[in-house]
Amino acid sequence: MNRSKTQMRRLMELDVLMRRGEYPNCSSFARKWEVSPKTIQRDIEYMKYQLGAPIEYDALKRGFCYTDEFFMLPSIAMNEGELTALVIGSRALEQYRGTPIAAKLESVLEKLSDVLPDSISLNPAELFSRFSFSAPPSMPIKPDVWEIVVTGLLSRRRLDIIYQGKKSVISPLHMANLQGAWYLFVRFYDYENFRQLSLGRIEKARLLKEPVNDAGFDAQRFLGNTLYRFAGDNEPFAVKLVFDAEIAEQVLEQQWHPNQKTKVLEDGGVELEFSAKGDVEVKRWIMAWGRYCTVKSPKWVREMIDDEVDAMYEARR
Repeated sequence: MNRSKTQMRRLMELDVLMRRGEYPNCSSFARKWEVSPKTIQRDIEYMKYQLGAPIEYDALKRGFCYTDEFFMLPSIAMNEGELTALVIGSRALEQYRGTPIAAKLESVLEKLSDVLPDSISLNPAELFSRFSFSAPPSMPIKPDVWEIVVTGLLSRRRLDIIYQGKKSVISPLHMANLQGAWYLFVRFYDYENFRQLSLGRIEKARLLKEPVNDAGFDAQRFLGNTLYRFAGDNEPFAVKLVFDAEIAEQVLEQQWHPNQKTKVLEDGGVELEFSAKGDVEVKRWIMAWGRYCTVKSPKWVREMIDDEVDAMYEARR
């Protein structure tokens, strides 16, 4: 999109001309901007009725002017560093391509760039090509489902949904992105406990009038001690692992869990401790390290992994 042709740029120039007392009119201004006089008339009406600009037409001067010299259009003060940070942050949201977030943010940035002062030379569109992010693949979310769920969440209203082919009435309580995938935490109608639903598996959603029942829900406690994508009100358990020296650097270069503790051992290995919930996810995460990871505790996790390895061996015989 050509920034010089956007409405906001036209409004800013109209503001400057009227402030200088140059009395711009629809015909001459339209020719300059290569648009129709009706477009400029709509710009004037937008400034007058939406932005509250005190604009009147002067028949003698044959142009528009401000009747209040102290009126100022809404403005945004931002330096190049702040604009760069905003663009990088929006670029990071591209990992959530299953939602309308990325497209809407890009639209917001386009509008924002139009109201930035001329002293800022950075073009958000150019910055988009200089930074990229990657994330684990996630299930795409239907745009209409996203909009309805967000509306229900913010307005605290129940939803009628079809989830994996089953129709249910839920109270949406909290939405979280876990490892690149969106999850909705809910209470089902006539149930007291809380459940975690994959937003991408909601096939249809309809907004209801009834208010949500969120008594007893604590998002911080529910999401606490989450290792990967499982969250819930299960009691966390302590895990202690030892990694071989061969992969010690790889283990130390990343934060695997919010409450983790690490210790470098004399042989160059690494001891990693954390509290987590979701035994299946913990088992799968540990097994992904293969022979380079040894479970020191709890014993039942070590036995669970041993059973899985034995089952894998038997399946290949």
